[in-house]
Amino acid sequence: MKKVKVVAIAFAITLVLITFTAQPVAAASRYDSLRSYMNSRYDAVRGGYNIPGEGVARVDPTYGAISIMKEVGTLKSRPPPVTIVDVLDFLVTHQWTTGNPDNEDRYGGFMEYLLGPVTNGGNYRALVTWQSLKVQDDIPGIGSYDINATANLVWINKTQAESGGFSADSEGTYPDLMSTAYALMSIRIIDTMYPLENAWDWLQNETATIEYIENCKDGDGYKLSPISSRVGVSATAAAVLAFNALDPQAAVPDAGSIQTWLASRQIVDYEEEIMNGGFEEAVDTIDPNLRSTYFALSALNVTNALSTINATAAENFILNCQSEDGSFGIIPGLSTGTLVQSGYACEILNMPGFSGAYDSLSSSTDPYSTSDPGFEWRMILVIGIVVVALILAVLSIRHD
Repeated sequence: MKKVKVVAIAFAITLVLITFTAQPVAAASRYDSLRSYMNSRYDAVRGGYNIPGEGVARVDPTYGAISIMKEVGTLKSRPPPVTIVDVLDFLVTHQWTTGNPDNEDRYGGFMEYLLGPVTNGGNYRALVTWQSLKVQDDIPGIGSYDINATANLVWINKTQAESGGFSADSEGTYPDLMSTAYALMSIRIIDTMYPLENAWDWLQNETATIEYIENCKDGDGYKLSPISSRVGVSATAAAVLAFNALDPQAAVPDAGSIQTWLASRQIVDYEEEIMNGGFEEAVDTIDPNLRSTYFALSALNVTNALSTINATAAENFILNCQSEDGSFGIIPGLSTGTLVQSGYACEILNMPGFSGAYDSLSSSTDPYSTSDPGFEWRMILVIGIVVVALILAVLSIRHD
């Protein structure tokens, strides 16, 4: 039995060593979870991204995905995470270029999905995506894809109302400050990418547009439209972004007071710590959310005033907005989010004063990827070894 003892002891020691030298499975980082979610939404056949619950590739989630890749730096990888020419083809097919421009309200604009609506917000996001992809000019065949920039200007022109503001769609009935900012930023992109289009000549009345923006001002902030009841962060940011689109070199009117007003919308003493660092939408609404935070920081960024906010708190808030499915939700603690909001989150994390989108996401663990494993498996194995060893010891004593 002495040989049995030796073998048993050696076997037990080996198992104990294996138990404590084997590495546990690492928890996923926030970036791993976001990338996994993003990949699950890709439609390789159509070249675009969809939203959960449907198989329709859409412009908005595609914008979000490409924004994520751009901000974390993977869009420049070779090979890139997606086939860039497929996404370009997706965008080309989503520009409405059939029918008579005079009779077809959607002519020239980018549809959210095939035969879907065209809005200034969606059109802008399509152009941003197009611009991000076209600068990857070392991709073979990328020059074979192009949009009809003139037709797009035709559509944007249709959305301008007599007041000088722009509406969400081509009916031009209800202009608002956010749609105005999207329209002007779209013209700026076209002017940058297609200088021969003389895009700013399409702006019917710049003076009226500026007057419309100023008519939305109320105190240090801006309302969504002159008839809106109160000022808001998104509308105020839209005014700043609109002025910046009109002339990136010119100072935003009353920039100092606007910066102070926006910075004061950051919430740093919320009852729930997880909500601290975000921006509320209006005075004393105390509703910090990712969308308001994105627009507030975007406006402060273009006016070089990000140093006026608590960047550490804002970054923590953004990270806390990651939802259970890996994407980012509008507030912390949600089970689902969207690719658009995930793109917003990555853009914020890449702004001056923040840690950087990739570094921030890859260096922190996704809290939803870890769970209490109960009784640790290593302890169970050690107890099992001890029990087996005791049984063998008893048996060996009886035989001896």
